[in-house]
Formats: sequence, structure tokens, C-alpha cells
Amino acid sequence: MNIINTQRLTLTPVLFSDKEFLSKLFLDNDVKKYYVLRDDHSNDIELFTKYLVETNQNGRALQCIVRLKNSTPIGLAGGELMRDLFSGEASWNTSYALLPEYRGCGYATEAVIAFTNHVKQYAINKSHLDISDENEPSKCVARKAGYVLNKDTAHVDQKHLELLMLFHWEKQLHSQREIFFNKATMAFRSKDYQMAENLYERALEYPYELGSAYTDAQCYSNIGMACSSYGNYMKAYQCLMKAKSMGLTNASIEKELVWLHTNKGIG
Repeated sequence: MNIINTQRLTLTPVLFSDKEFLSKLFLDNDVKKYYVLRDDHSNDIELFTKYLVETNQNGRALQCIVRLKNSTPIGLAGGELMRDLFSGEASWNTSYALLPEYRGCGYATEAVIAFTNHVKQYAINKSHLDISDENEPSKCVARKAGYVLNKDTAHVDQKHLELLMLFHWEKQLHSQREIFFNKATMAFRSKDYQMAENLYERALEYPYELGSAYTDAQCYSNIGMACSSYGNYMKAYQCLMKAKSMGLTNASIEKELVWLHTNKGIG
């Protein structure tokens, strides 16, 4: 079960037993206005609860009850996987709602950040919030959670014309360096070593994010291993030595350098 913990909150996947709380949550006028439900769901919270539970179980969504540390339920937060009709790109359609007495305390931002960080483990590169242009509190939550307004995504919900223009607020879950690094690693595992070399070099074109595993030194080390694997031994040696000069040293690098020296006379 995907339980997400933060400093003040616990997010637990929706269960059938949460129906009563969801009924209470969707009595609030702001929740009913901005957390738009399908007509059948808005008329039957039991059906909506069943939908949340089932999409959680089949992996299409992660919808959670937001709770205080004493287990008191205060809201709903999570996301459902959606695919863009034009680009075909999959993203998390993220949403949240809180009981009115718990707003203005930073709980919504904390829950959205926690959800977004949790789903980084999956191979989906984007999360988005659909926010009405009049909904200033939600825009503030989006900004604090690291989401950015995409002005090119203005649209109108034809079934809910009472809302102003809706916009996507988007967040990239993986840096471009991470994306190319992971593609390179997949190519290496498939023994497409020259493709791996090219992709690790592409990764180096993007800035390093402090604290991530995708350091320049690790990229150069992996380039060296890829080059050695397809016979470009001089470049392999140069890249491995560059990785060492950046402070990265391990048994694999040392073993490869010894092999290059012993078998190819390099170094």
C-alpha cells in the first residue's frame, strides 16, 4: 500500500470505508465548484469512492485521503494517469481538496509536494494541475509546490461554464539530464554501447541538480565503460581518468583502467 508520510501529514490510499468522509468533503461549495466530478459521481459519492478505489488498484491512479498525524481525515489529494490527445504524452492529472477549516495552514501545498515527490519513482515525466483562472488560492499552492503556469493550455470545460478559463500548471518530474542518463543506461544494458555513449554525452549538456546521482563524474565514468565496450579504448581511458579527477573512484573504474593498461598498453 502506498502510504506517504510528511512532517505533518499522512496520505493513505482511498478505501471504501472513506465514503462518509468524502460525502462530507463534497458538501463544501468550493470543493464542489473547483474539484469537478463527472455527473454520475457528483450524484453518487459511493460510486465516486468505488471509482477511486478501483483506479488505485489497477495502477491508473494514486488517490489518497490526507490525514493529520492523529489520523484525522482533512482532505483528498492524488492524481490519475492521463494521456494527451495530441502529443500522446502521459502525465499525472493531479488534484486536491481540503475541508475549509484546514485551509490556509499549508496542508494543501504539503500534500501536493508529497504526492509529486512520491510519483517520481514512476516513468512519467510530468504532473499537472488544472486550475480555474479565478482560483487564486490554488494558483498559490501550485507555485509553492513548484508547478509552472503553461499559458498555451487555456481551455474551457463545456460542462462547467461557471468556471473561468482553465490552465494547466505543470511540473517536470525528471530533469533532462536524468532522462538522457536513464535512456543511456537502458542502451548500455541492451549492449548498444555507441548509443549509450551518445546519450550520456547528451545528459552532460544539461545542468546538474544538486543532490542527484547524475553527476558529471558518473556520466564520464559511464561513457568510459561504454567506449571500452565497443573498442574506443583511448576515449575510454580519457573519460575514466576524467571521472577520477572529479573525485569518483571505485573498483569498477580501477579494474577497467588496469585492463586497459595490461591489454591495450594505455595509461
